[in-house]
Amino acid sequence: MSKYSDLIQAETRRMLDLMKQGTIPWRRPWNDPDAPRGGAINGPWNPLSGKAYRGSNTVILRVAQLVHSYQDDRWLTYRQAESIGAVVKRGEKGQRIAYWDFSKTGKAKDDAEPLTEGEEKGGYQGPSVFVATVFNAGQIDGMPEPPPPFVMPETIRNLRVRELLDKHQPKLHHDGGNRAFYSIAADSIHLPKFSTFSDDVSYQATLLHELAHWTGAKHRLDRQQIGGFGSQDYAKEELVAELSSLFISSRLGIALGKEHDEQHAAYLQSWMKALADDPKTLFRAASQAEKVMTFLDIPAFEREPLPQVKKEQEADKPVSIPVAESSGKSRGVLP
Repeated sequence: MSKYSDLIQAETRRMLDLMKQGTIPWRRPWNDPDAPRGGAINGPWNPLSGKAYRGSNTVILRVAQLVHSYQDDRWLTYRQAESIGAVVKRGEKGQRIAYWDFSKTGKAKDDAEPLTEGEEKGGYQGPSVFVATVFNAGQIDGMPEPPPPFVMPETIRNLRVRELLDKHQPKLHHDGGNRAFYSIAADSIHLPKFSTFSDDVSYQATLLHELAHWTGAKHRLDRQQIGGFGSQDYAKEELVAELSSLFISSRLGIALGKEHDEQHAAYLQSWMKALADDPKTLFRAASQAEKVMTFLDIPAFEREPLPQVKKEQEADKPVSIPVAESSGKSRGVLP
């Protein structure tokens, strides 16, 4: 078994164990006192690059933070910690993630299997995948204090959502009664009346979840949107929309509240079956959710990177490591 296959198996087992406890493992419950406050831009990020982790790595590291009760969102490799004058504490175990090399993509050789999820059409040769180990800032001595959380101002958040709708012009109707849904046949989003939502953020979270479904239409990202509630196809599409909601919330500061928890708890059993049947399900969904971010053009939040403290003999050797699920054509810095 390859290191990547081992990573998929191990993380899927952990997700299933947590789901059996009735939790959605990649995000904190709405009433968790340690959950980021409303409007906060949150999620795992690399302090050396200032960039957020992406795709399945976002999910993997969020789950690791919850399992180990890490309060710090920063993750970096052993070498990266050394490059800023910090050191991993003795005995600490890191978290494995995946990163990708896009430098050799192209047409696959005869009978070759595609190397990554989401690139399985036309014999396409996908990017090569590797496994790296990162450590949470709480496992490292000598780390500077984390920057204060950035809280997206309500006026800016509302403006971003309005710009998103103006740019993509989805057909939006507030006639959904007591439920929200995307109609494939009409290619339209249907929501309850605005007055039925507890607040603006709950409304926006629901709207953006349905907008994620909207991107799956054949003339957009062309995902399989078939099957009724309880079917595996339905569960997989809901998982893409769920992770898209997670990624959107971390970029726009739109908290997923009580309503979201209650609605998506119903999918847990279906998600558990999908993951048990195919351990790659979550990784494929995360990859597709990242494509939703690209299609909707929702940029990731970037922070000021930490300066490196280079040893004299290594002054000419930049500390870098390839990034997971990058959209570029070559190796890059993690993340």
